[in-house]
Amino acid sequence: MTDLPDTMRVVVIDEPGAEPRVEERPLPRPAPGEVLVRIAASPINPSDLMALQGLYGTSWAFPLIPGFEGSGRVVAAGGGLLGRYLMGRSVACVADKQGLWAEYAVTRAARCVALSGDLPLGPAAMSFVNPLTALALVRIAGRGGHGSAISTAAGGALGRMIQARARMQGLKIINVVRRPEQAEEMRATGVSRVLSTEAPDFDERLAEICRRLRCRIAFDAVGGALTGRLVQAMGRRSEVLVYGALAMEPVTLNPGTMIFKGVTLRGFWLSDWLTARSFPEQLLMARSVTKALRGGFAESRVARVFDLGEAGAALEAYTSAMSAGKVLISTGAEPLGVEDGAGAGGT
Repeated sequence: MTDLPDTMRVVVIDEPGAEPRVEERPLPRPAPGEVLVRIAASPINPSDLMALQGLYGTSWAFPLIPGFEGSGRVVAAGGGLLGRYLMGRSVACVADKQGLWAEYAVTRAARCVALSGDLPLGPAAMSFVNPLTALALVRIAGRGGHGSAISTAAGGALGRMIQARARMQGLKIINVVRRPEQAEEMRATGVSRVLSTEAPDFDERLAEICRRLRCRIAFDAVGGALTGRLVQAMGRRSEVLVYGALAMEPVTLNPGTMIFKGVTLRGFWLSDWLTARSFPEQLLMARSVTKALRGGFAESRVARVFDLGEAGAALEAYTSAMSAGKVLISTGAEPLGVEDGAGAGGT
């Protein structure tokens, strides 16, 4: 670990709901099977927001360093064939023992994917959480014999990926958004079957489309009362996969509806789903996603780029306009190859 600093800047959350702060910490050292990544960028995802509130399913204790995915360059390896292969390479990576809102992070070599030379580190930072969730949900629907599916929060980055991936696989998506202007924006880009939950006839229209398409499955990123409205609109033996909690409210369902319609409600957690896949399958999926980051189903719009020291402002920008595009937290270590919609640094 020559030519590396002794310390690094990290973003720290002291307790659930606390404001982020930046502190200096000793540079971590990779153990066998691990690598040290000099982080370039990490996005803010809804899963990060849940982690900041202490509501996510990881075992990380407070105070914690947030950030589940990112990109950077491997600058040290703790041993092992894969670690030696990755040494010096730019990678997309997933957090392990600490989050990636930091200048450096140690993670398992198996949680890194080497990038092709033409893929910038900005898009690469968004390689895992959203793209793999979209891939997984569409695959589940396809293998269940479904020809259509409801997708909530469809105007966000992940919702658009689900729509794009579903189109590739021949799955018809009923896109559900909150605001009417979101629906109009999606229709203007050629997306059909878009409904706003604020429309007075939302429930009737959703039920009619579900009947016409024989829709029996929903991907729900919202929860709360909306989950019950989805169940009410679909027919018997329907299924809802809850993979997010944007409403930050308990899911509400009518017991009679569940009983007499035979509804199945289950959670979907990408980490568990990936764990059930073999390592070669995980690697193939990750590589297919990195190929689709530019011009494919996994491409994301970047709304803002913030410096690591501006994590609080980055969180505020993301939560105030989640459908406007992704927000990246940059360490400034390397060019990201993305445009900042607000003119901030990080390109």
